[in-house]
Amino acid sequence: MGRQLAEVEIARIRWEEFRTLGNRSGEVPGALRRLLAAADEDDALAAYWDLENVVVVQGQLHSAALPTVSVLLAGLLGELSADARDLVLELLQQIVMGESDEDEAVLGSTDLGDRCREAARTGLWVVYRELGTRRGETAQAILEGIESEKPRLAAHLAGVRGKWRGTPRQ
Repeated sequence: MGRQLAEVEIARIRWEEFRTLGNRSGEVPGALRRLLAAADEDDALAAYWDLENVVVVQGQLHSAALPTVSVLLAGLLGELSADARDLVLELLQQIVMGESDEDEAVLGSTDLGDRCREAARTGLWVVYRELGTRRGETAQAILEGIESEKPRLAAHLAGVRGKWRGTPRQ
């Protein structure tokens, strides 16, 4: 179901209207599909790097990062390989921790980081679900960036400590 939801998201977005590093917005849908369908680490990593250095580069966001968030969240609702799930969350973390690239800021998109974090909040519980997994630290980092109710995050972290030894970061 999650891949179907993600596919609808991918198909409905006019990717050519969004900016990426190197003017590669047309490549984003295929990379997202490959990431979500990746059966092993090699396939997942190849797709990840086709996104990580395109929609977000060293914490600098390009406009295509915004619709990428909804696709990643939709994908997390479905069955993904463990490697794909790891890298979907890693990419989501990179995006929610990012800020507008200098070129985006010049074009008036100075709040891209805030808009991406707001978009990620729509999938808050999907990310919470990952706290008790091997992806707990990544999920915690995402939640620290998007959760507006910090006591809720602390309570959930306390609830999963038996499974995962994460502690709230200050």
